[in-house]
Amino acid sequence: MSIAIEKLDHLPENLIVEILSRLPVKDLLQFKSVCKSWCSIISSPAFASKHLKNYYYSNNDTGRSCLLVQFPIPYAEHEVYELLVDETPRVLADEVLAYMPKSNSYVCGPCDGIYYMFHCCRRERALWNPAINEFRPLPTIISRPDLPANLTYENYEVYGFGLDPITRDYKVVVVKGYWNTLNEEDSYLNDPISVLVYSLRTNLWKYCGDLRRPYNLEVNTCYIYVNGCCYWFGSYDSRDEVIISFDLAIDTFKEMDVPDYAQPSSKCLGMYDDSLAFMSLHESEKNFDVWTLKEGRWTKKLSVGPFPDVWRPLGHSMDNKLLLQCHDGGLGLLDPDTQEIKDLAFQHTWCAGAFAYMESLVSIKDKNAEEVEAGNI
Repeated sequence: MSIAIEKLDHLPENLIVEILSRLPVKDLLQFKSVCKSWCSIISSPAFASKHLKNYYYSNNDTGRSCLLVQFPIPYAEHEVYELLVDETPRVLADEVLAYMPKSNSYVCGPCDGIYYMFHCCRRERALWNPAINEFRPLPTIISRPDLPANLTYENYEVYGFGLDPITRDYKVVVVKGYWNTLNEEDSYLNDPISVLVYSLRTNLWKYCGDLRRPYNLEVNTCYIYVNGCCYWFGSYDSRDEVIISFDLAIDTFKEMDVPDYAQPSSKCLGMYDDSLAFMSLHESEKNFDVWTLKEGRWTKKLSVGPFPDVWRPLGHSMDNKLLLQCHDGGLGLLDPDTQEIKDLAFQHTWCAGAFAYMESLVSIKDKNAEEVEAGNI
């Protein structure tokens, strides 16, 4: 390795950058100590973007079969685990987990290797890049100043996380209802439901208005961010099913119809062919169907089965693989081409969410805090 580094160091800098950008994060973190110039290269935001393009998005074999699986431990807490498809589960980054709001925490991501985390009970929120061991608590959401004194935000919320394709700013979307603190018999209000957006660039939350209906939205069990939009499945009036999208570039919501699927079914949202997908498993026939949304129209892309041991769809993995949960709690990975389900040897009875694991060098540190800590301000 030392001989290879010595030879590499005599190459032009642009060629060094190109070679380094195709290496795993673990190696790059070690190479930062080789010399000051390499440390400067690897630490730069421009290199982090180049590394994402060259190493991850251009390499189908780079960690794409790796999942973060979240499950509850009875009478204890939620944990985040890494599940390798061909290996047994192991705890991911103990030293990072120690600083996470992990009791009853939920995960959303990854977007460029960054995850959003939400602690329901304490209402703590954070961004997390486990590959480079960075964890950033987010500021507290403050109630709107124009709210009546008897109203406050409820604990439950749905959330999304993604990248604004115009400004290249990472954003968190939170949708919350209200409690009426003066009415104990009917403390929960069906209307309004507020939309709040956090910007990593400004480190601030902003209020983006109320939804036009009192939707009952579901938290996604996998990461749903497609072409600059976050999506949720929901309903209103206890019967009308809809899909809600939020455009991160213009901070606006849109309501969409669901496809005409066979009922009764368990269903969820996911991705298929790089498009938003609606997945359903018919409860009696156990057939699994997938629709995709293109140019505002739903098209059935897949209909396979029956799968008698499958309980519900969870979402998607990489390369159009689909995640299913069986009646015994186990997880399976469905290959649509072969129609075979691979057992992932998941040993727990309940899966709260399964998300792709992605490594990146993208930093989420507060630059102002770094300057203060370094004594430059």
